Formats: sequence, structure tokens, C-alpha cells
Amino acid sequence: MTFLLIVEYLEQLQQQNICTQGYRFADSTRKNYLSYLRSWFFFSIFFGLCAMPASEDSLCWFMELMAVTSGYEHCKNTLGGIKYAHAALGFSFPSSSFSLDCTMQGLKRRLARTPYQVLPIDPRVLKLMYEKIDTRKNEDLALWCSFLVAFFCLFRKSNTVPKDSNFDVSKILTRGNIGLDEEKRTVYIYCGFSKTNQYRKKDMVIPIPSNNDPCLDLFRHMSLLLKRVPAPPHAPAFTYNKGRFINYTQFTARLKTVLGKAGLNPDLFSGHSFRRGGASFLFSSGASQLMVQILGGWSSLVYTRYLYMSEQDRLEAQLLMAKAINTM
Repeated sequence: MTFLLIVEYLEQLQQQNICTQGYRFADSTRKNYLSYLRSWFFFSIFFGLCAMPASEDSLCWFMELMAVTSGYEHCKNTLGGIKYAHAALGFSFPSSSFSLDCTMQGLKRRLARTPYQVLPIDPRVLKLMYEKIDTRKNEDLALWCSFLVAFFCLFRKSNTVPKDSNFDVSKILTRGNIGLDEEKRTVYIYCGFSKTNQYRKKDMVIPIPSNNDPCLDLFRHMSLLLKRVPAPPHAPAFTYNKGRFINYTQFTARLKTVLGKAGLNPDLFSGHSFRRGGASFLFSSGASQLMVQILGGWSSLVYTRYLYMSEQDRLEAQLLMAKAINTM
């Protein structure tokens, strides 16, 4: 009897370990890897090549095909996905291949280009957008609150609104994550999960005080939303009706529509424009780089490429140097 219990418990551990290994990648990463492998297998089948294990020549040819429509980083990530599949299935991978290494280094140089960046959404743009929003409608009010939270908190779209109705409450911003202090006229945003905080090593509280601008005052709009549309703590933060809330599709589609109505080119902006705009405005307002990095949740100096310097900002930088030269 004891022996059978031990065997049963061992089987449970084995099953649990299979489940644990499945947590290695985030859902988005898992989907990307599956996409990489589909492309690789289609390529191999079409040209009659062996997919597993792959030869260094076939990998080099595949990278050339990928480079026709993809940048270097995508080619590199695709190769990484194929390499992972080899390791998972117990096949050897030509990691030390001279020709494959030369191919990747050559593609890195050949495909070198300035990365495309969307324009930032700053207070000036927000004010133009607000004129095209009707906050008398609950949906528009919730949408505007989501825009302001994304801007002030330097949030990604994934931190601000859920992708669809099939969401994990622990990974989205809920009504329970929004706190209001009437006395201090401050909105508190509690965020414990993000792209750079997937293991919940830190919980972040962002206090957003009221300001004097009627269209940019999050406290004013959020107070109105919570009063008009009560919702349980587990409901998405920007719920505007029973079971209805701002999601990825609405966030992006309405953003494009509002920008177009405001006379701006919507193709030059995206949901990430709030994150870039918030970081740039914060820095230009006098915040230190450390403050920008901490508020945006960046774990490296990569955030510096988000900072947008206008022509006036660049002129002021040059004036500082000119002033220093004049006093020598």
C-alpha cells in the first residue's frame, strides 16, 4: 500500500513538473515560437529539406528567405525559436556553424536601419483629442480615463486594458487597483504586473494628483466614471456598462479615430505613443532619468530611446553649450 502511494505521488510530481515547464514562456512568447516553427516547417516541406535536425546550409537559406520581408531582430528571434525546438526534442543544433554565424552577422549589417518609432502623445496632443471626445457618454468617459492613465503612468496598452473578455484578473488593471483620495484629490494606481515585472518581484503604487486642466485632470474624470458606473473590484478598470469595458480593439481603434478627427495623422501614432509621450514629457518637465526609468518600469537604459527631443529642446541644449563657450 505504501509503495503504491509513493508511485502515485511520484506520478503527480511528474505531471506537475510538465505543467511547471509550461510556465517558462509568457503566452505571447509561446505564440511567437509556434509562428517561427510553422514558417520553418513550411519552408522545409516546400524545398524538401529535413526540418529536424536542421543542417547549417538549410538554416542559412531560411534566414535569407526571412530577410526578404523581415528585419534582423525578427530573423534572430526566429532562429532562436528553431534552436529551442531542437533542444526540447533532443536534436543537435549547429550553434557553432561558421557559415550560419557569418550569415547572421552579415544580415545584421545588411539589414541595419533606424528603428521606426511612433510619435509621442503629450499634453498638447491630448488637448486636441479631448475636443473630439464626448465624456457625457460612459464609453467615451471610460476611454478618456484609460488614455490619461496610460499617459501619466507610462503604461503599455497591455497594462492599461485587457485584450478581450478572456482575461486573467491578476494581470490586468481592475477597479480594485484604482483608489481615490477625496481629501488629497489624488488617484492611486496599484500595478503589480507588467512586461518587465512578470514574476511580481515588486508592486508599484502610482499616485496621480489632481491638476488645474479640466481635460487632463484624471481625478475629475475617474471620480465621475466610478460614480456613474459602479463595478466590482475584479472588473476591468475602465468598465462603462455591465460586462462592457474598454479592450485592446476599442483602445486602438478609437485612438486612431479620435486622432484623425483632431486633424492628426493616425498612422504616426499607436497605443505606445502614450508611454513615449509620458516619458518624454516627464523628462522635459525636469524629472531625472532615474525617475523616468522607475516610473516606466524599465530595467535597463533602453528607455532612453523613448525620450523625444523636439527641435526647441535640441536648441536649448545647444544654447547651453554656446553659453559655456562664451564664458570661457
